[in-house]
Amino acid sequence: MVKVSPEIKAVFEKQRVIPMATADREARPNVILVGMWYWADDETLVVSDNYLNKTKANLDENPTVAFNGWSDRKSYQIKCKVHWETSGPRFEQIRKMATSGTRQFPGKAAVVCVVEEIFQGNGGDGAGKKLG
Repeated sequence: MVKVSPEIKAVFEKQRVIPMATADREARPNVILVGMWYWADDETLVVSDNYLNKTKANLDENPTVAFNGWSDRKSYQIKCKVHWETSGPRFEQIRKMATSGTRQFPGKAAVVCVVEEIFQGNGGDGAGKKLG
């Protein structure tokens, strides 16, 4: 596990809707935008499984995911290992997020993404540099 700095977390939080990339066992990519997520701690990002059909199939075959967050001058990619939770505090929090708004979502599971690597996403010097 790799700790995510407050600066990097803030970039993701400011963006709010983030791309989530997966691939099946044959390396066919899939990218979606997720808006229902939160940082559980400095090493864990949790996403709501509302309608993650193709994404879930990919993660069942290849439990690795990448996210990208960017702001005016900063961009970061994080790569995570994933598991699903359908009970416990992380699930309860994601379920509350899914069902407490004016528009209701299923909140079927918490997709728990444990950060394993962080990369600089900016161009120029340090492009693609592993930060953690």
